[in-house]
Amino acid sequence: MDTQMLFLYGNTTGPSGKHSNAEFLWDEYARAQKLCLWLQEHRFDAPGRGIEGIVRMSAGFELIWCDFSSPSLRLVSRLNVSVPLLGYNRTSLLIESPEKRDRPLYAPNPRNGGDLPAPDWEIDWEHEPFVASQQWDWFTSASRGYSSEHLASNRELSIRPLDADVVSLYSPEYQQHLTTLVQQDREQLNLTSDGFWLNEPDQQARRDAMKKLMRRRSKHRVGDLSPQDIARFRRNMKRMISRVVSQGSHSDKERRFGSWSDTCDMIVNTFAKSLMNFQRLLKHSHVGERGPPAYAERQVALLRERAHALLMPFFEYSPEKGTPSEMQQEDLNPSIVRCKSRYLSWFSLNEAQEVGPKGGPNHHFIGQAIEEVMDGICSVLVSAGESIEETWFRDYNQGPKEPDKEQWQRLRAEVHMWHDKIENLMAWLGWSPHWMGCDRLCAWDEECYIPMWPVLRQLSHEKPAYGNRPVDPEEVENDLWHPRCLKITDFAAR
Repeated sequence: MDTQMLFLYGNTTGPSGKHSNAEFLWDEYARAQKLCLWLQEHRFDAPGRGIEGIVRMSAGFELIWCDFSSPSLRLVSRLNVSVPLLGYNRTSLLIESPEKRDRPLYAPNPRNGGDLPAPDWEIDWEHEPFVASQQWDWFTSASRGYSSEHLASNRELSIRPLDADVVSLYSPEYQQHLTTLVQQDREQLNLTSDGFWLNEPDQQARRDAMKKLMRRRSKHRVGDLSPQDIARFRRNMKRMISRVVSQGSHSDKERRFGSWSDTCDMIVNTFAKSLMNFQRLLKHSHVGERGPPAYAERQVALLRERAHALLMPFFEYSPEKGTPSEMQQEDLNPSIVRCKSRYLSWFSLNEAQEVGPKGGPNHHFIGQAIEEVMDGICSVLVSAGESIEETWFRDYNQGPKEPDKEQWQRLRAEVHMWHDKIENLMAWLGWSPHWMGCDRLCAWDEECYIPMWPVLRQLSHEKPAYGNRPVDPEEVENDLWHPRCLKITDFAAR
């Protein structure tokens, strides 16, 4: 919504004078009409070949269609799906007299023309037969694409992103905006001027800091953009739309490139769950605790197996000694080079710069971002994997033996080091939505409820709704990141 407002009005509050900000927040039709009018004014809305609609993200994805007389549409059927109102008040259960009702109980026959007026929720909600279940159905429909188990693969299938035509406010050209975000992150997240995190010695303080770091991008907003950056954003949007309309979605030269969306999905699906599992294995590992000689060997073997599974396609062992053969400086390590090029072997940054006019396709910018992410992932995984291999060949490859006190202490310190490396990587990646979910498997009549605006809390049995009471920001934050299993009865009308 913020980007819609920024594009239309140059701010995130809407036009001044007509409405209060709170009222305009809910004025969906005003924004939709203005977006369609903008396309019309700039002659981007040619029926059948121009831009005829806008997809926006709400709880799910919604389509704003501008011209219903367009030849791009074909009428399949026309139905009046308005449901007859109940003849009684849900609360009082008293039959109302017909003269008190302005809205008819039954919908007119669609063949005779005419539609029911929109319901007045101030009055009619207690007479709507499906008022409770429609909230449940709305939630389940919106959440189908938000499964934390396979979030990346649940992309909306009817939408095909134009990867080269992304206008991102994280682009280096919005320098003032990025400087503001960096400054905010430094102040709020205990970062150095170079972006490194200052470690917390206390374990609970570290866990809290890791959560904040991991979720930091959910706090980023565009309301602080400078007038210069806002003007640049609006120019870039117009240039991108003009290019798509005049040249089509993909030029022949661009078709040599793969899909960035698919590439991002593959990276997330490959590493998100594996990193979480590896981090939790290290966190709950009892390696370093005293026990029988074979116990430590089994624990280190398990960690080695998981590290090997992540690195196997890129890791080479020395044929002479069996030890890893490539322990070199990070930027020269062939394992890191092979790992980070896994999803970018088809991509050339130099070639990408040649695609499209200046300010057009963003292959170079997107490719650099993905390369940086893969470099971060691979550097940490290879470093931890090589360290685990060193430990194994040094202490356990010849079979279990009784560790001395120094070896126990060293092993305990190494496990903590591996854990912190993986946890720091996860915080840097910030893939929080992929690492959250319900604490238990929901029953057959339940769904894992992921809080989403504007229905933030629907927990009538566990917790009260916010209602009109003052809202504690920490309470909202806690609800946002802690999904719960809910039944349809938890969505009862209030």
